[in-house]
This record gives sequence, C-alpha cells and structure tokens, in this order.
Amino acid sequence: MPLFRRPEACLVKKGAKTKRKSQQGKRENDGDCSSLIRLCLWSLVENMKDVWTKDYAKMYMDQYSFRYIIGPFNILPGHLVEELLFLLSSHRLMTRPALHLLLVPQVKSLSLSACSSLVTPHICQLIGIRCQALLSLDLSGAQHLSALVLSELLGHLTRLHSLCLAGTQCDGSVLQIVGSNCRELRQLDVSGCYQLTPIGLLSLVHPPASHTRLPLRSLVASDIGFAKGDDERVAVAVFLLLTLPCLVKTALDGLGDAFDVIESQDFADLEAFCSLNGMPNLKELWDERIQIQGKLTEEKETKNEGLLDEGMERWLSESEEPDGDDESENGSEHEEADGGKVKVQEKILLHCDRQEEVKDIGRTEGQTRYAKSVLQDHLTLPLREAQGISCRNMRALGRLCPDLCALSLDCDNSELGQLAVALERWTHELLSLSLHFAGILTEILPAIQTVGATLHHLHLEGVKISDDASFLQLLCLCTKLRTLAIHTESPILNEDEEEDEEDEEQGIQALPCLSQLRFLSVKFFIDHSKKKPLMCWRSLKWVLLGLLRGSPLLEKVTLFAIPCSINSVFQMLLETHHLPPATDRIPPLCQLRYLSLAYCDVSMETATRLVTLDSCLSTLDLSGCWAVSADIIEQLQWNTSRRKHSLKIVWT
Repeated sequence: MPLFRRPEACLVKKGAKTKRKSQQGKRENDGDCSSLIRLCLWSLVENMKDVWTKDYAKMYMDQYSFRYIIGPFNILPGHLVEELLFLLSSHRLMTRPALHLLLVPQVKSLSLSACSSLVTPHICQLIGIRCQALLSLDLSGAQHLSALVLSELLGHLTRLHSLCLAGTQCDGSVLQIVGSNCRELRQLDVSGCYQLTPIGLLSLVHPPASHTRLPLRSLVASDIGFAKGDDERVAVAVFLLLTLPCLVKTALDGLGDAFDVIESQDFADLEAFCSLNGMPNLKELWDERIQIQGKLTEEKETKNEGLLDEGMERWLSESEEPDGDDESENGSEHEEADGGKVKVQEKILLHCDRQEEVKDIGRTEGQTRYAKSVLQDHLTLPLREAQGISCRNMRALGRLCPDLCALSLDCDNSELGQLAVALERWTHELLSLSLHFAGILTEILPAIQTVGATLHHLHLEGVKISDDASFLQLLCLCTKLRTLAIHTESPILNEDEEEDEEDEEQGIQALPCLSQLRFLSVKFFIDHSKKKPLMCWRSLKWVLLGLLRGSPLLEKVTLFAIPCSINSVFQMLLETHHLPPATDRIPPLCQLRYLSLAYCDVSMETATRLVTLDSCLSTLDLSGCWAVSADIIEQLQWNTSRRKHSLKIVWT
C-alpha cells in the first residue's frame, strides 16, 4: 500500500456530483434499495476486514502514525466515504483500521456516535489533522474523551457548522475554544454533559461584542451539570436568549422561567447573581435587543414601502393612454383605460389607508406581529422550537414566540385546564408537539384537538391509554402525522370474554388511515423481572393492524412489550384479503427499513415471513422475544444470505 504523503486534491465536477446525489436520492425515494452504488458500498462493507484493511492493520497501523495516507479510499468522493462510514457504524461493523483509512480530507460530515468506543485521543488527533474541512461532527457518547482532548481537536476545526458533544466531558473550557475558534457554528448540542455547568455556557458568547457573536441557530444544553441555584439556570437562559439573535431552536435548563422574566421585564431578582459572576446587566441587554429589533423593522418597512411605490408607478404607467391613439376607434378602449385608472386610484387609496393603519397600531388588526411588538415596546424572539417548557410558562411563551412550530412541554393535572387555551395561539402553525403527562389520554384530547389538524409529529410520554376509543380518537384528530411516538403503561382492562373476530374484522375497515406516517413507536413499560408482558389488551391488535395497514409509507416501526399478540397482527397484515379494497393503493410494509419487536409475542413463523418479505427491511430487532431461540436466529441469518441486500438481525 503506498503511504506517507498528502494526496493531491481529487477534483470532482460540481455538476456531476450534484447530479449523482440527486439520482441516488431519486432511486432511494422510489424504494430501490438495490442500486448499483449501494451494492458496491455493501461489497466494501462485507470485505472491509478481510480485504481493504487487512494489509494496513497487519503492517502499518500500530508501527507508524501517518498524518496522511494514500489508500484505497482517498480517491472516493466525499459523500460516498460518508455513506460508507454510516453503513459501517450503523451496523456495528466499524473497526479501528477501517476508521483510520476512512478519515480522508474530503469528508465533510462525520458521525461517530454509533462507534464512540473507538474514538480515542489518537483518533481525535487524526481527525484534527486530516479532516480540517469538516462541517459537521458528532462525538456524542464518547465519555472517555477528556476536555483537553476535545479542546485540542476543536482548535483545528474552524469551519464547523454543526457540533454534537452530548454525553461527553465537555466543560466551559471546551466551549471557550468553540466560541473563539468555530466562528461559523450554527448548531450545538451539549446535552447530558455533567462536567458543564450553566455558567459555563456563557463562554459561547465571549467576547460580548455583538458583531462577533456566534450565528447559532440551534442550542441544546439540557440536563447538564448542577447549578448553584435556580437563579443561575434562569439568568444564563435569559442571557443566551437576549444575546443570540439568530436562535430558532433551544433546550435549556430554566428556559420556561426565563421566558417569564423576559416577558415581564422583571430582572431585579437576577441582578445580584449577574453582578457576582461578571455578567452584563440584563436590562441593558433587553434594551439593546429592542433597539436592534426596531432597526430591523424599520429597514423591513422601508423596503416594503419601496416595493409598493415601485409597483404603483408600474401600475400607473401601464394604465396611462398611449400617445397618438386614433380618436375614431370605439369608446370601449377609453372606458377600459378609465376603468384601469379607477382601479389604480383604488389601490393608491388602499395603500394610504394601510399606511395610516400601521401608524395607528392600537386600532389595527392587519399589521405584522413584529411591528406591533416593537411599537408596544415588546420583544419578539425568532424561536421556532422550544423544549422543556411548563404549562405555567405558556402565556409568556405565546407573547415572545408567536411563530413557534415545535414545542416540548411538561404538564400536570393542575395545569391541564390552561393547556388547550394556550395551544390555541398556534392552532394553524404548530407542526410538532411533545407532551409529558402522567394522566389519562382522554384528559388531554381536547388540547390535542386544537392543534391536531396540522401536527406532523406527536410524542406522548407517560400518558395512560384506558381503552380503544381514546386511542382511535387520537388517530382521528391527527391525520397528517408523519411521526407518532407513544410511551405508556399497560392498561388494566377487563377482556375476559372471547372476542368476536368477525365483528372486529368488519370494524377494522372504519379505522383511520395515516397515509403520511413514516415513523411509529409504541412502547409499554415492562417489569424486567418478568419474562414477558401481561397480555391484558388483546383488542389492541385491531388498532395496530389498522394503523400498519393504513400507513403504507412507514419506514421505521418500534413496537415494545405490546400487551397483545403481534403474531396475529402480522399474519393478518400479510394476508391478501386484509389489504385495502382499492388495487391502486400501496401495499403495507413495502417501504419498511427498520422493525423492532422487542419483548413481543413473535413466533418463528412470523419472523421467517418478515425476513423473506419483499421490502427494503435492513434491520430486524427481536431482542427479548421469548419464543425465539438461537437456532431460529441462525436459520433466519441463513435465509438472509440469499437476499440482494443485507439484513441485520438483533437478538439477545
């Protein structure tokens, strides 16, 4: 293998690369998982250990430390190397030699979260030397990396746009390097970094000059190290919200209370903490933000007025009578011209009326929210997604963030009455809702109903489902869902009587169809001291059958500890007479790529049918399935060897 010098840049025509990407994306969207490129990459994956890394691992890896390597992968385009890295990591086939050879200069996106155990200080050194063109880096879960190693690595990566250090030993010193070195950073995730205190987040905005602040659009820093008190979390959250004007997504400890402070402009309780820690005065930051907001609004209004004036001049010129018209022609043309002038005059009057309405902001309902907030000396934040909010903070959130489209909040029974009223602010705008509620599903259905018609993503945590009716009502309220995730407890239902199969089968035709659903996760909490969950909700199989059958675009399905027979669900789902009557509809499961049936009632027959299913299935998780043995798994693995693309079977 030729080694030891930096290769010349491998130039690829931009047009050809874009065309190649678009064609590959088109093939994947069409469901063709056996494309030539994918087959070639899978060939590399399967032969990585025995062919592509064998010589390097045996003769060079531990004897030498190369800054650059001329190997078999440095001539590949960057996006193919990134795809190869993803396949190796996601299927747990990544090795240290493979990682050495795949760290090439053309890689711009590097995610090592799935193989974080291989990320050593030496690997970080190689990344910093070889991959200085990185735009995206994900090292989440690499808990063994010290803050010093992270700082040295980030000192080389000046072009980063996205950085994820979740669950690492990142601290304030690391963020100081990020704030001073990664000046183009737009996305940062440091959630779960227990070495990082809330006050350490202030390093991101150092120095405090407004023109040098990071253009952060996303900051996720929840569940970080312990704070000295609630004032620290709230003060830091207020400071970051006021000093990061581009922020559209955030998750911070104390975020909800920070909204209350900003909305009420009551900074007195936090002044002592700010002065003690050398933080700027929050009221001065608020005033500065208001001034910037006012300037932006004036520029926007001036630009709009210029466009309106230019448009009116064009309308006037188009409506004027042309010179030298023949007076002998019919008067209809003159009437049309006069009519055009009348219309233009109406537009001018309408424009003047609108200008007067904007000036008289107190009596106007048609001006923008932004102008209204400025004239009322009220701050508006550009946030589109907020996480970690409580129902008591919803009033302040609604005033500060009118354009919110994704919300994650906690709610208890005492605040339930306020939820529906608060969500009405985003009735036609909210696309994603994550709700943690330890109550019955029927109690939050009125709140979900206010935004359910536009929801694309819904995540319910801890909600108890008492019967089929409430589950079906939820599905009927949210027919545009693309993601549905429910984590709940097994209900206590009285289903001792025998089911009437014919009635249930006829009733399935009336179940709602989520035609846009792509990701489904239904998890029940399980007592791990028991081998299997209690089959206490047998009728749930009809709801699941209707949901799987009516969602032909499903790509990822996770069913965990389901308290009913999954065997009967998939047996009926794969039978022809249970398909929809319309022949032009897409058959179920044809787009499925990932299926997890952990701790479910799955037999060998069902597992075999899923393995031989003519679909894009690449991962099948049968962990904890008590009816599946090691011999069955070996048989299934043998069956997958005859497939055109690899299928990974997980079983413990």
